[in-house]
Amino acid sequence: MMDDLLIKYIVGEASVAERNEVEDWIGSDPANRQAYERLHTIWQHSKTPDVATAPDVDAAWKRFAARRVEETAYHAPMTIRKNNSWKRFAATAAVLLIVFSGALWYFNSGTEYRTKALAEVLTLPDQSTITLNKNSRLSYARSFNRKDRVVTLEGEGFFDVAKNPKKPFIIHVKDIDVRVVGTSFNIRSTNDLTEVAVESGIVKVMGKGQTYTLRVGDKVTFKKGVPQAAVEQIQNQLYQYYRTNMFVCEGTPLPELIQGLSDAYGVAIDIQNPLLEQQHLTSKYPRTDSIEPILQKVALTLNARLIRQAKGYILK
Repeated sequence: MMDDLLIKYIVGEASVAERNEVEDWIGSDPANRQAYERLHTIWQHSKTPDVATAPDVDAAWKRFAARRVEETAYHAPMTIRKNNSWKRFAATAAVLLIVFSGALWYFNSGTEYRTKALAEVLTLPDQSTITLNKNSRLSYARSFNRKDRVVTLEGEGFFDVAKNPKKPFIIHVKDIDVRVVGTSFNIRSTNDLTEVAVESGIVKVMGKGQTYTLRVGDKVTFKKGVPQAAVEQIQNQLYQYYRTNMFVCEGTPLPELIQGLSDAYGVAIDIQNPLLEQQHLTSKYPRTDSIEPILQKVALTLNARLIRQAKGYILK
């Protein structure tokens, strides 16, 4: 079944015989009906305000004829004949152009998620799940999971990707690409760095002209102004706090915990005792509405003094 005949049927320009042919074709096979419905859906979307409206075929023919008349002023005389087959061809071509434009609009328009004060769990069309941390953004095209699986991330998210060897899952984060098939990992991106930590499977990270292959327990960090990324073992589980509501320290240096708490709560915390900077903690701190109860427990454990200021806290 030719697309131009289906289009003529959709726009109401098919003859009785052509309509019968189309309807017989649609009814002969469920796959044919699905193909027709897809084309009809694209046609409907092509009529949105963002896409050009249906062409005036007669007006188009008149403009074509006028240009041909102008040419005869400089070239040999030419007889202009109004040919119905040409008009049908022009109409079909114009409609196909609109359908194509509508298809581009339809498939390239995307879906976007933004979080504010709280993290959210998203399920994508391929059944992958993403926990999107606060103040983060995830977007993908409407064509996601048709030929490929590509998303763009700003901020932080934990990805649990559904396995599909035929369609790798790709995340764009600034100028870094993360490519996986089926695995789980965390991506955190700030103004100064982008960090990928792998919990299961294998992850390939492309950035700064290099490709890094990460396995379970590996972490790669790209820092602004540093030409080479750093690959190392994950030393703590602090990055999981927005999924588990728990800050977990396992021999974690105090400065790392303080940095994690500062990022989570958006509060400035200053350590003003060099001896404290050398301390390590093994403990779990439930996430609360305020950071102060956690800092009080830390100060009590380390025999330190917690001072509250207008702009944040001081440990000394």
